[in-house]
Amino acid sequence: MTKRLMKRFALSREGAKGLVQATAACTVADLVLMLPVGLLYLLVSNFLNSEQPNYELYAIGIVAALVLIWLSEFWKYNATYFSTYQESGACRIRLAEKLRRLPLSFFGKKDLADLTNTIMGDVQITEQMFSHYVPQFYGSILSTCLVAVSLLCYDWQMALAALWVLPITLVIVGFSKRAQNYFTRRQNTALISMADGVQECLETIRDLKSNKAEQVYLDGLYRKIEKFEDRQFKSELGSALFVVPAQMLLKLGIVSVALVGSMRLMSGELSLVTFFLFLLVVSRIYEPMSFALQNLAAMNSMQVNIDRMNEINDCQEQSGGTAFAPKGYDIAFENVGFAYNSGKTVLKDV
Repeated sequence: MTKRLMKRFALSREGAKGLVQATAACTVADLVLMLPVGLLYLLVSNFLNSEQPNYELYAIGIVAALVLIWLSEFWKYNATYFSTYQESGACRIRLAEKLRRLPLSFFGKKDLADLTNTIMGDVQITEQMFSHYVPQFYGSILSTCLVAVSLLCYDWQMALAALWVLPITLVIVGFSKRAQNYFTRRQNTALISMADGVQECLETIRDLKSNKAEQVYLDGLYRKIEKFEDRQFKSELGSALFVVPAQMLLKLGIVSVALVGSMRLMSGELSLVTFFLFLLVVSRIYEPMSFALQNLAAMNSMQVNIDRMNEINDCQEQSGGTAFAPKGYDIAFENVGFAYNSGKTVLKDV
């Protein structure tokens, strides 16, 4: 699993292990937030059954729940942010070392803005993803699955009424990956064009002013900036077209629980306490899933940046020896060959 995570998210081995730990922390944090729901359910059930609640026991439960929530959030914060920033620093160093060993033919196919955007922009985007989106998404899925299994064991009919919308919404956002990648690629192309224009303006500003061509060049640069803003707006809109309808569909689960619960309550198949329990649970279980849909959309758009980083990591390094132990002080230059691309020798036996 570690190797799959390393390839899937362009991580090091330590980064993949940190992602697993962050996912576990997010899962525990989501499950601990269900404790106040359980305490409220027990308190309401005591009132409905005309039982005198033990307020001291509930006070202890509230304090214990607060302590557990604080501990879980503290673990979640350390596991997500600290490990992500360490991996981000290691990723920048790893990319820089990789670029140092690549042949000149690789740089002939790339421009400066593209490489700069890969090292700085893509790493920054993945840093935000792993601190805010990826562990939270997998944590929400795991915690929701555990709660769903518990609800199915408690009352499978009410559980189905509450959970039927979850796989549908995930499928809707999941199938938007191709469309989101399309918008992201066009946005990255506009970003590189804009960065090229800005860099070129900084390098040639003296020549532009001396030839009175400054305004003409700036007009073209402003058009590139406007095009990038337009691409960014369309990229955000492309994600919202899938996420917002899925979140609206998610709310239908509350309606289905209310309808099915009311029908079964009227027929005497369901107790009022159980009906109240499911109303509490669905109001809590849909909150992390709503954020999970947003996180899934963000992960879909991140794939383009990860592919660009994997392209550099998978590129074949320039071969050669690193050991240097001369027996004398004479320098000989003979039988030397040179090639830009492998298999196409330009100079031979020099």
